Amino acid sequence: MPKGFDRRRGRKTPRRLPHLIGGLLLGLTVIAVVCFAATYRSIDELGHRDETRSADVIIVLGAAVWPDEEPGPSLKARTERAIELYREGYASHLIPSGGLGRHPPEEAEVMRRLALEAGIPSEALFLEKESHSTWENLLGARNIMQERGWDTAVIVSDPFHMKRALLMAEDLGLTAHGSPVENSPNYSVPVRRLFYTSREVLALWWYLVQRSWSTV
Repeated sequence: MPKGFDRRRGRKTPRRLPHLIGGLLLGLTVIAVVCFAATYRSIDELGHRDETRSADVIIVLGAAVWPDEEPGPSLKARTERAIELYREGYASHLIPSGGLGRHPPEEAEVMRRLALEAGIPSEALFLEKESHSTWENLLGARNIMQERGWDTAVIVSDPFHMKRALLMAEDLGLTAHGSPVENSPNYSVPVRRLFYTSREVLALWWYLVQRSWSTV
């Protein structure tokens, strides 16, 4: 029987099919890698862009609390950046944002303690303590702003987080500008920067997918 002959159908099987499938998979892989690299670069480039300017409020996005109620390094760095901006007069109010994670207390509460220790008056702090995601951080902060008639905000977070955070803020109708925390250990340490920026690529893609579904 001739090679490649299919007895059941009485004709030759398409011997090139495996090569076509392999070529298709390779092509899709190349496209995915190129798209990943382009998104990674755009996230990293925006993370270097400090757009800090005068605003009604400074929003500090949440990060992990460590055991024994200690601030994680990212949370501490973000809070210190917000305190610095407050002292420099960029805004007269702060919104520490973040709910209860793996370790108590709430992220916003730990940020509040750091701010008070640094001499920030309690009346300048408006806590958002219910959120568990970036979207919820910003949604809760927006609600606080609307209640008080505030229109503009400076968003403080790690550089790799800024692109998605600013996009979400825009979708929520906020006039916001980014103030990236480049000395955060999750960014200043190269291995962590690679890991968290790569993870942020996937998070941004997922948000864009959800965003497109909501507009259908």
